[in-house]
Amino acid sequence: MLKCQSELFQPSLNLVDGLKMSTKEELKRMAKILLLSVPTKLRKDEYVTYFAEAVLACPDMWLPRLTHYELTLLDKLVKAGSGSYVECTNSFLVTTLEILSFIATDCNHMDESKVRYMICDELREAVAPYLNKLLTSKKQSVRFMVEQYACGIVNLYGFLSYSDLLYILVGYLQHSATREEIADSLANSALIQRLTFEVENGYNTNLYIESPFLDDFEYLEEQLHLRRDIPDRKKFSKEEAFSAGMMPLSIIPNPCLDELKGYMMKKLRYTEEKADSSLLYMWYTAQTVDNPMSIINSMINRQLSSMQELQETIEIFMDYLNHSPRWFLKGYSSEEVFVLFEKEKLKNNPPRIVAGPNMKAAGMDITPEMQAMVDNMFRAVPTGHTVGRNDPCPCGSGKKYKKCCGRNN
Repeated sequence: MLKCQSELFQPSLNLVDGLKMSTKEELKRMAKILLLSVPTKLRKDEYVTYFAEAVLACPDMWLPRLTHYELTLLDKLVKAGSGSYVECTNSFLVTTLEILSFIATDCNHMDESKVRYMICDELREAVAPYLNKLLTSKKQSVRFMVEQYACGIVNLYGFLSYSDLLYILVGYLQHSATREEIADSLANSALIQRLTFEVENGYNTNLYIESPFLDDFEYLEEQLHLRRDIPDRKKFSKEEAFSAGMMPLSIIPNPCLDELKGYMMKKLRYTEEKADSSLLYMWYTAQTVDNPMSIINSMINRQLSSMQELQETIEIFMDYLNHSPRWFLKGYSSEEVFVLFEKEKLKNNPPRIVAGPNMKAAGMDITPEMQAMVDNMFRAVPTGHTVGRNDPCPCGSGKKYKKCCGRNN
């Protein structure tokens, strides 16, 4: 991925220079996804040169496979002119354009919620004649729609088999697209192809599609197995799935989202872009981190001036996290699982909260009353295993389980 400061970017830069940053194996995979015919037996430097020539000579082959967001970004860069940058909302998603260094990125400026994109002249000139037609094409609009729904679905569940994803999409889009159009849209999306992988199961090989946010498929699969008593996946509405697939920032369904976003902007002085980005980060982190206080601590800053404000902040953040869909809960939130399962079967081990440096500098510390408040708010989730009586207590007290949270069991 090509990164540089916008004021140092040279539009005369050659596309081949950016492609050299990728390995030959990475380029071979992307050539297949972009339908570019490049001889595989070439040496790395020859392969890169041939790849660059194919990209510049055949935009009509690979441009129709990009997402609506990527094509719109290219259109903005073309209209901005030579040597200009386009500023967009920063995201955790890495586009196909960035992976291949088709565009350069610059995050080294004052606003951390923004990112600047630049493009070299030879690529700008190559793609310019095709963009308007692609962005207004009815056939492409169907693909854009299917692509966003598909991305939203895998964002809500972490990963799905290809057949399950197709089944859900047909249910959502039965009045908007045929099964053939849906399958064709998935096959002609560079993003979906990048997210598709194979899993061998005995003598069979199954196709799966994962969320672009998912880092460790095997770990998530293990976590789902530990919680195999949870019912089938939660069913999300058509609107929720579509919003969860938005780019560059997905909107994950949560009944507490508006309240927390408003609070972050009013009390914590977040800009709307930073609040949106932070909410997505909180949801993403909640997929892999069991202790929500580690997430909350990273969000709280010096804008809080009293213990009352700190307590109010923790309560609002906890409410949001308790209602966030979790991959390892099959799309359910901790709150929903808490209600669905018998409460006595859950090991409720509330996180210990510790005042961070910023809070201590403001003269604030955690009181027993505040810890009790978090204990009451925290919704534990089934872990899939029990804690031994002589094991260290999961709450982090340092005591044995039987002398701490397990005294009443």
